[in-house]
Amino acid sequence: MRAATEMNMKSVGIYDHEDRYSQHRWGADAAYELTREPSATPISSYLDIEQIVKIAKEGGVEAIHPGYGFLSESPEFAQACEDAGIVFVGPTVENLNTFSDKTSARTAAIEAGVPVVPGSDGALKNAEEVTSFVETIGFPVIIKAAMGGGGK
Repeated sequence: MRAATEMNMKSVGIYDHEDRYSQHRWGADAAYELTREPSATPISSYLDIEQIVKIAKEGGVEAIHPGYGFLSESPEFAQACEDAGIVFVGPTVENLNTFSDKTSARTAAIEAGVPVVPGSDGALKNAEEVTSFVETIGFPVIIKAAMGGGGK
């Protein structure tokens, strides 16, 4: 929001009820409260792509900077913004799809000539494949989930 202010651009913030006193609400030129089911967590409102895009369209928003976390790495959110004619300030949908999966990200890096640490040629699907790989490459070995981040 500070960058928008410095560029003489208006900014819009969204917030959940629990964040009503947060700086991002008061620093924006306009702010809209997200709604959610009473039993849902506050975080769920920040993941509600349909509601966020609806608010953006109704507020005349031209671009969305997703911040960090939440939907910043969501190809679905980037696609929803694109479909609504709103600029997603971040990677392209194609980039998000490629790099949200560590296996396809590794393949893209190799194809681009980027050096990578030794690893499998693809996802290992069961304990037998892991055991065979470890016997071939030796220790130490790090096993990572192909998808997700943020503790997923």
